[in-house]
This record gives sequence, structure tokens and C-alpha cells, in this order.
Amino acid sequence: MPIDMMFPDDKHKQFMAAHRDDELNSLLLHASRYPDIDVPFAVQQMEGRRKAALKFPSLLHFDDAVFPPQINMEQASSETTARYKASLIAGCEVIDLTGGLGIDSLFMSQEARHVVYLERNEALFALAQHNFQIMGIPIETLCNDGLAFLQNTQRQVDYLYVDPSRRDHNHQRVVSLEKYEPNVRSALPLFFQHASHVLIKASPMLDISLTLRALQHVAKVHVVAVRNECKELLFDCVDEPCNTEIVAVHFGMQDEERFAFSSLDEQKATVNYSNTAKKYLYEPNVALLKAGAFRILSERFDVEKLHPASHLYTSDQLVSNFPGRIFKVIATFPLNKEAINQWIPTRKVNVTVRNFPFSVAEIRRKFRLDDGGDDYLFATTFADDSKRMILCKKKVS
Repeated sequence: MPIDMMFPDDKHKQFMAAHRDDELNSLLLHASRYPDIDVPFAVQQMEGRRKAALKFPSLLHFDDAVFPPQINMEQASSETTARYKASLIAGCEVIDLTGGLGIDSLFMSQEARHVVYLERNEALFALAQHNFQIMGIPIETLCNDGLAFLQNTQRQVDYLYVDPSRRDHNHQRVVSLEKYEPNVRSALPLFFQHASHVLIKASPMLDISLTLRALQHVAKVHVVAVRNECKELLFDCVDEPCNTEIVAVHFGMQDEERFAFSSLDEQKATVNYSNTAKKYLYEPNVALLKAGAFRILSERFDVEKLHPASHLYTSDQLVSNFPGRIFKVIATFPLNKEAINQWIPTRKVNVTVRNFPFSVAEIRRKFRLDDGGDDYLFATTFADDSKRMILCKKKVS
């Protein structure tokens, strides 16, 4: 789409307002009814605003904000994760080498001393620049390829931020670090010529241990989760030997949980195991599970682990600051029809499987259990290798 067609005029704004709540695919199918309207463009903007309401609602404060195709919206950071990254570079000078829609640059500009936004796609660059201008954001913008820019400048900054594309030329998702564009692993020597820190955003699907070995310069790994869904991994790289710290951060509905440790902490941690579920059961948040904080939780919070591979914890004394969900244990019993009849007569329960031979779907189907209700059933393996059910209620106060 030509750049001069990217910004809706009054006619398109009126159309979008009139069809704000319409089904968008239907609008596309009946585009011929609106010969004076670029319906695909209008639908792109309407869909963008709907996505933004969930992902970065601050942009909706500006009626003239514009949005790119959905493939660009998907890779853009959410407002929550962008604010977190901004907190990591507070007071620094930063170059965002792969600016995209500009969400990270936007929020970094609120914390950093100075932000330079680079984007090689002319249409996306024009869109982001327009949004920065209507918001009054003081960001230096350059339409250029990030690597080419670094190869032709002597500029020095505190941080380079890189959010590489995770799709190939056929727009298919890629997971391997070497298939990212740009290839951050091979570009690290160039990056360190211009910055003391390189912050790399990566897919939550990456294996952290393998990535640490591949990059070899990681001072910190940030595992960022929102509402129990892991959203991104951040690798803070420095050009000097270092011991890697892992920070697991989880943003819930109203609270934030952070837990920091090192691989050595995890390896050396003392773990106590239990053959029984005690008064309270603890389920770590997803950021901790992705980060590999398994043994260290037992030591730091004085809770017993049910099994090396179960990743559930228990105690008689309440540990109210445990980073995850806390449950009150009602009963423990084997998985059979008689026990289910006794303890779950309503057949309505939330089922979770941890280190167990049956899936949630198999358990539901076999015992005709419906999802929902106030009870939670954990199917798991204990330290003595026995496989049992733990029936709980979620602790809410």
C-alpha cells in the first residue's frame, strides 16, 4: 500500500465509526457496496483497534493512531511487556534496531535518556513515525536497516535493542535462533562495537539453556509472563565473562511476581520431598516453570516438593508469598471410579496433570468429568512414585 494511502481521511474515519461493531469479514465480502471506501484498509484499521484494546490500549487514546497489517501486530510487544523492557533501560541511551510498529520504542522513550528508532520497511516506518508525532513522543527516527546502520556509523550507546523477525520468507514461524532475521548470534561482534549491552527479544519457545550456550554473553535472562502465559524471553548480553542470572517475572490481573536465581543456585539447592500432600499445595507460575526454577523454590520458600518431575510443592504452614497459585488440600486419593464418586459427586472440577501417565482429556473422558466449579483436581506423582489425585480449593484470602 502506498504510504500516502496509509492514513484514513475523514470519509474513512466516518465509515469506521459507523461500522465499529460490525463483523469484519462480512464487511470485506460486501466491499462493493462502498465504492468510495478502501474497505480492506478500513477493516485493517478497525481490526487493529480491536487488537490494540487488548494489547496496547494506550494507543487508543489517540484517534489518529494508525495500525499495520495483522502480521506486524502479532510480533509487536504488548503494553505490559513493553513497560517491563523500558524499566530495564531506564536512564540509558538506546537504539531500537528493529523498530516495527514502535511499541517498545514508545515506552522506552518514557524511561530512557534518548531512543533511536530504526525500521527498514518504509510503510511501517511512516506509520510508526506518524504515531510518534501525534503522541508528541521525542524519538529520533531513521528509515534504515539496523545492521547496515551500525556498519556505517561510529555511534555509541548504552543499549542496542533487537526484536528479530521470527518468520521466514514464506511468513512461516521459525523457532531456531539462527533462523531469526537478523541473525543475532552472528551479529553480536558488530553489536558490541556500538553498545555495552545488547537486549534481545526472543520467542518463549526457545530452550533457555541451549540459547545461553549459543550466545555465550548473557548476563541476564528475563522470562516474562502475563496472566500465566509466557510471552517473551529477553537476553541481556554483555561483551565480558559473566555469570547468568535468570529473572522470572509474572504479571497477574493485579499483582506482579518476580523471582531471581542463577543456574548454580538451582543446581546446589537443597530439596525436601514429600510422599503426602499436606495442608497447602503450591503451583508455580508459568514464568518460573519456563525459567527452570524447580529445586530452588523448595529451598527459598521452605516447602516440600512432591517429586523431582512433578513441580508441585506442599507445606503445613501457609507460605503466602509463594509465586504462583496456592490451594487448600481437601483430600488425596487414587484415581478410580469409587474415589471420584465419593469426592466429586457433582462431576464438575478443574483438572490439572503434572507428571502423570494420563492427559486431562483422558481423565475427563474416562470419569465423565465436566470442567469448571470451585474444586481443583491435580493428577500427579509423589516422591515414592505413587500416582494419586489431590483435591483442592483455591486459596483466595
